Amino acid sequence: MKNLKHEKRRQKRFVKRCSVEFTSDAKTYTGICKNLSLDGLFIKTRKPLALEKIIEMTVHLPDGSTSKLTGRVTRATREPYSVILERAGIPSKDGMGIQLTEKDANYLNFVTSLITRP
Repeated sequence: MKNLKHEKRRQKRFVKRCSVEFTSDAKTYTGICKNLSLDGLFIKTRKPLALEKIIEMTVHLPDGSTSKLTGRVTRATREPYSVILERAGIPSKDGMGIQLTEKDANYLNFVTSLITRP
């Protein structure tokens, strides 16, 4: 993890990529979650939602299990030319920072296992 002067995160983040479906206002979207912590995560998606939106998520963990989470959008990034960048092989920064408000045991166990790894 980078040690930045202006780091606002209270919890250590772990770079693990997991597929995720998220639902808001009866619409379901897909993305890739990464930068997991006990309190939040980042979802890379072309469909970032508005700030303060509450979303329901199903995260597909590396061991094949799923985790059901609820969270609030605290940051949303949408690059104007993200599709063109990605076609050129340059990853976009489109996505959302999520503050978790409800976590299940699968998620807590998974992130705790990352924390306790040597």
